[in-house]
This record gives sequence, structure tokens and C-alpha cells, in this order.
Amino acid sequence: MNITKKLLLLLFVTGLVFTACKKNVSDDKDKTLNDTTATTSNDTSVSINLNSPVADEKILLRFQPVVGTTYIVESNVNSTMSEAQDTFKISYKSNKFGKVSLRILSKENTDYKMEFILKDVRETIKADTSTIEYKYGKALADPQADINRKIEDCLVNSPLTIMMSGAGEATDIRGYEGIIAKVKAIVGQNIDDNMIAAQLGTPTETLENYFINYPDSAVKIGESWDLTVASQMQGVPIVLINTYTLADRKNGVAFINFRTDIEIDKSQIPAEVAAQMSNIKFDAYIKGTGEVDEKTGWPKVIKVTQSVELSDSFEGHVTSSKQYSTSVIKWVQ
Repeated sequence: MNITKKLLLLLFVTGLVFTACKKNVSDDKDKTLNDTTATTSNDTSVSINLNSPVADEKILLRFQPVVGTTYIVESNVNSTMSEAQDTFKISYKSNKFGKVSLRILSKENTDYKMEFILKDVRETIKADTSTIEYKYGKALADPQADINRKIEDCLVNSPLTIMMSGAGEATDIRGYEGIIAKVKAIVGQNIDDNMIAAQLGTPTETLENYFINYPDSAVKIGESWDLTVASQMQGVPIVLINTYTLADRKNGVAFINFRTDIEIDKSQIPAEVAAQMSNIKFDAYIKGTGEVDEKTGWPKVIKVTQSVELSDSFEGHVTSSKQYSTSVIKWVQ
């Protein structure tokens, strides 16, 4: 199999994130879609409650936390993955736990300055014949695995300073250069910054798992807003087509359904690489629900389902990969 295509497959399967590196492509952010699609048994979506006593009341959703507040957020991600090439097959399951501290430092105009610190990360990976347990600061017997663990450890207790807009978008992130310096001290100064981002993810990729984008104007139950963004997934350019729907409101909490369809942005890929991708079939989506405190705009819970399927044929060989994951990100303090 062509090495470029194999790397692209690996990047896509291992690198999908909830949202990433945002740059507006479409200004159609307040389009009403009247989406009343029924949910499936595997769907975390909330039914649209047009019978709510506040169904006809519009609300302007804004990110406006109280300055001085520290939020502790925990995440749990369960994933299954399988990959096959001809008669060779491999599969694994993983569980990853993360704990984050977010402290609201100040309000500057309509933006909020925050300190983001990853406090803990743990992961268990079970393959067909082996199990690996990653834990911050705990050495692994396998030398290469331990280098990867040390690189991941560079994220822990490394503060990032973030400016967050009232719409829930990160407008500025600082401090990542310190993380890069730590990684280079481990693996050498010659490593490319993009390679570091490919393993760790960019700070925007990490951060925006914890937030939801809000519309520019007030919405009522059943109304939707769109946001199409250019992004990168482990260094590969993609387009994220996001749709958000206000599904319900109860006791000061707004329930927001979302779905993201993901497309490879071949216009941003060198022609020779794009030509090699002609046989790749790629189907990926992210969907879920956020429970948002209406007063502060802080997400109390975000539940996400994610699916990625890839297949490729090259010189008579067929490679396929599937990944499915569920995650819960919860404000615990």
C-alpha cells in the first residue's frame, strides 16, 4: 500500500476530534432548519419539545461565566477500532479519562480570559493480545511506548491562557510554545511542530471539546443555526459542517443537539497527494447533546457519539478502518 495513503488513513482513524482549529467559511450561522428528525437508540439527542411552556420564548445564548470561578471538568471517552488489510485484521478498545481545571481570570470587552490546565490523564488500551495502561508520570516497560507517554505527559500541568468569545469560540490561545519546548527536550530539537501537533493535537482541538458554539441572535426551541468551518485533523485539512438545534429548556438549562459532518478538503492538499486519495472512501460524523447553563453559558454536560469509516484500494489490496466512540464531558465542580 502506498505509504502516503497509509499515513493518511492512520491520521484520520486515530486523530478525529470533536471540533478543531476554527476559521469561518460560511456566514450562514443563524439559518432555521426546523429539524425534527427522530432519534435512534444509539443517539444521545434530546427530542425537540415544542410543547414546552417556554417553546415560543427566544433566548440569546452567550458564554458569560463569572470572573474568579474555577470549573473542574472531567471527560471519559470509550472507543472501539478495527482495521483490516486483505487477510490481516486488528482491533482494540480504549478508555481515556481526563481532568481539566478552567479558571475565569477576567472579562475584556465581550471576551473572557481563562486559564486552562490539564490536571490528569489516564488511558487503557486493550488490543487483541495485549493491554497497555497509560498514566501520567508512570513509566512503561516498552521504550517507544514510554517515549509516547512522556510526550503526552507534557500536556499535564502546562497552563494555557485562552480568550473565549461570547459565542463560545476561542479567539486566542497562548502557552502552547511551552508544551512544544518540553516535547523537543524529550525527542530532540529537530522534530517538526506539526508532528508534535499530530500526536498531541493543537490547543484549539483540545479546548473546543469542552464548549459549544452559540448563534449570533436569539433562538427558540426547534430553531437551528449552522457553522461551517475549515479545520485540520492531525494535519489533514478538512471541512466541518456543523448544525446546532435548541431542543428544549428546563430549569435554567438549555438542551442543544448538534451534528457535524466531516469532509476532506482536497483543495488544500497538494495535487500529487490528492491524486493518491482518489480511491479512499471516507464517512465520518459527530453528533450529540450539550446541557448548557442559561445564565452563564457554561456547558454542564456534553455527550458525544463519533463514527469514522474508511476504505482504500491500491494495486489489488483493500484496507478498511472503522472507529466508533462515545464520550461524556461533565462539569463536576
